[in-house]
Amino acid sequence: MADVFLSYARASLTAARRVAAELRSAGLAVWFDEHLPAHRAYSEVIEEQLDTAKAVLVLWSQAAAQSQWVRSEANRARETSRLVQARLDDARLPMPFDQIQCADLRNWSGDPRDPGWQSILQSIAALADREPERLGAGEPRTSFHRSTARRGVLIGAGAAAAVAAAGVLGWQMLERPSDSEGNLLLQKGLDALQNNDVLSPPDRGSTLKAIALLTDAVRADPQSAMGWGALALAYAARRRVVVPSERAGLASRSRSAAKAALDLDPNEPRALGALLLLKPHYRNWLAAERAARDAVRKKPDAPILLGILREILGNVGRWSDAVEVSRRMDQKKFLIPGSDRRIAATLWSSGDLQGADDALERAVERWPHEPHIWSFRIAYLTYSGRPTEALQILRSGSERPPELASEFVAAAQATAEALAGQRDAASAMATNLAYLKTDPSKALQVAQASAALGDHDTAMAILQGYFFGEGEWAGVAPPGGDQDRVTLPLFEPPMRSLWNRPSFGQLLERIGLEAYGQRSGTLPDYRRTV
Repeated sequence: MADVFLSYARASLTAARRVAAELRSAGLAVWFDEHLPAHRAYSEVIEEQLDTAKAVLVLWSQAAAQSQWVRSEANRARETSRLVQARLDDARLPMPFDQIQCADLRNWSGDPRDPGWQSILQSIAALADREPERLGAGEPRTSFHRSTARRGVLIGAGAAAAVAAAGVLGWQMLERPSDSEGNLLLQKGLDALQNNDVLSPPDRGSTLKAIALLTDAVRADPQSAMGWGALALAYAARRRVVVPSERAGLASRSRSAAKAALDLDPNEPRALGALLLLKPHYRNWLAAERAARDAVRKKPDAPILLGILREILGNVGRWSDAVEVSRRMDQKKFLIPGSDRRIAATLWSSGDLQGADDALERAVERWPHEPHIWSFRIAYLTYSGRPTEALQILRSGSERPPELASEFVAAAQATAEALAGQRDAASAMATNLAYLKTDPSKALQVAQASAALGDHDTAMAILQGYFFGEGEWAGVAPPGGDQDRVTLPLFEPPMRSLWNRPSFGQLLERIGLEAYGQRSGTLPDYRRTV
């Protein structure tokens, strides 16, 4: 039996891990859905852990407030007087949870002495029948021992707050969520898949979890077109992160689920998106663009379809067109880190630095500890003329997501130092190339750094290895060959110094982008005349 059940939206995974680590450091047993066993139904395990935990800590964020699953978990905890709440951002809490005391962790950096964190510990202490005590003078952490004297004193989200709120709202008269089990499983599955952020799955575990949850969802409700479409999307997303030998089976399952969805609803957007993702875009840009536009015509406001179309346009360097697609996405209803990051990146690549600044600021406010947002922020500052600001963030380390490899941080810092005039370019290049040797999948990232640092020959050599498996850097070619190759980074601002070089034009011709331009009658932005 856990002392604390942790409820959160998948987009806040980094924050959830930090909270869990601090709770365990305080001597508490914590359970959250990273610990789901593979051999049992996810909904069964979650329900069991939720019902037996002594306290339920809900981490509210914009994504959590929109998640039916998080709200269901919070409501069950509220009904049994085990609810403890914490706020991660400025999201408006859904009713009736906005009437209950909620600790403020918006600016929490992990300091166990933080007042908001201390109120959480006090609340959990009461619910877990423990009494907090200091470990010793000067030591900030809190440990717990058993106590019956404090039983029933619920600070932060317990009995006193519940009774007061009940007098105003009539707690037992509140309408309970009417969602079926299938709908709740569907919501949890979408959360695990980052709410359709399938263009860049955050981790392999999230796609596995999504598949398991969504499989349970369609078993509970086999007539759910959305459920089958989401399952097709989950299989398609997982196919992007596994070794080539596992891809055929996942593609077959994705197509099967997509067929089930489209038989129920011919315009189900997730199923349409899954089918688009199963077809390689590299060297097939024109066919991919036409298929994506056809899908968007069927469902003009579907974020996943607009996102795929925007990605294809970025891969052929048409950033201005990609910005127009981004503007069609309703960001108030579609809040996920990957989407926010791509909006900022698209604006930056189109030359709209003010728009990119604003978009990045919003993204950082919403997801300050999300690895992709953090990494993009460093790259954006480094390559848009603000390397000193990037260095301040890199050196402080206070907001750095723990998932990021130390080699990545070292390479990013070396590049920023060289561009800020605090280090010679040759030394920065050596650090970047050492990083590439440890992780060949970062070939395009290091090629961008090489171009920005003025080492054009090395940048082109890395690109030669990546796209054709030739030369000194042949080992950085993707394991899946053309299935895995992307061209989008070629047209991002760090590559600017390569664009007018003959060798870059020859590269584009060899991979087929010149032919795409002729057949489509379009040009990448950097070749357009004003």
